[in-house]
Amino acid sequence: MKGASIEIIDRGSSDSGILVPSAVRINGVEVPIPSGTKIRVHDVSDDEAVTVTLTMLVRRVVIAAEDDL
Repeated sequence: MKGASIEIIDRGSSDSGILVPSAVRINGVEVPIPSGTKIRVHDVSDDEAVTVTLTMLVRRVVIAAEDDL
C-alpha cells in the first residue's frame, strides 16, 4: 500500500505566525474544501503512519471492488 501526498496550504498572510489552511492538494491535485473546514493532523509517532482527517467537497463517490471499476 502506498500513502497519499497531502499538502495543506495557507495562501493568506501569516504575519501572526499562525497558519490558516485555505487549500488542500492530494497527490498534487487541489481539492475543494468548505470554508471553515477543520483539518486535523493526528499525533505523529515513530511507530505509526501519519494520518490526516479533513472534510472536502466531492462530485462523485464510487465504492466498489477494484475489478468492478
